[in-house]
Amino acid sequence: MGEERGLSYYASVMTSENPAPNAAPEPDRPRSIEDWVAAVGETAVFFTRLPWPAGGKPRFALAQRMPTLAVLGLAIGVAGGIDLAIARWLGAAPWLAAAIGLLTILAITGALHEDGLADTADALGPPMASRERRLAIMRDSRIGTFGALALVFSIVLRGGVLVQLTMVNAGLALLSLAAVHALSRAALAWPLHRLAAARPDGLAAATGRATSGDAGVTLCIGAGLAFLLLLGVAPSAALVVPVAAIAATLLVTAFVEARFGGNTGDTLGATQQVVEIVALIAIALCAGRG
Repeated sequence: MGEERGLSYYASVMTSENPAPNAAPEPDRPRSIEDWVAAVGETAVFFTRLPWPAGGKPRFALAQRMPTLAVLGLAIGVAGGIDLAIARWLGAAPWLAAAIGLLTILAITGALHEDGLADTADALGPPMASRERRLAIMRDSRIGTFGALALVFSIVLRGGVLVQLTMVNAGLALLSLAAVHALSRAALAWPLHRLAAARPDGLAAATGRATSGDAGVTLCIGAGLAFLLLLGVAPSAALVVPVAAIAATLLVTAFVEARFGGNTGDTLGATQQVVEIVALIAIALCAGRG
């Protein structure tokens, strides 16, 4: 499960040896250019299948390197978009090119956020369940009906938008993937600031609490990247999509707080998925009108 994967990553922080008495203390957050480069790498290790270097350990909690979320999202979206464009250039049908683009992203991330979406959907299934019962369901590794349906609709909706864009121009799909992945991962900064961890021993507790400044900067970076990229898709999309994504982020965060009382690693993954889907649908509607 995605939460277990994240916890194993942060376990190296919790169990690392004590530093030598005369050793310089490690920074509590990235400050220099070298720190930020290292922080991007740590974020990439956490959110993708990239292996952590032997003998290494993360220096910064996720909450301390929020702006790197948008940068990593941009890279993931570009990778999927490039594979989609290459497949289309080689003669693949729009649906096949779109499927290849999505498969590339799933392979890079290990379906981390999709796992969170499925677990969250299963936990929300029983209408009268208590908060404790929902959290217990979320930790069950078995996928249920609601989780399966959530995954199906996630793939169908995202794939449908990419097919629509690819039929016009594969370049539009590439720009859209880069924009929505930068924006949807930057969106995670808001629940990491707004909500406490739903339980003391989960992934959300290990990530820490983002400051309002870091959350604001991260959202601005994601929205700014999306705006610039979507100017090449449709001017209306450049304006509408960031607003729609931020609105979706606020609504999902409020919903998670009401149902679970705080963040878990799975609800963070579900937030990314919902924001990505909302952003892609908004792009499709804007591009279709213009």
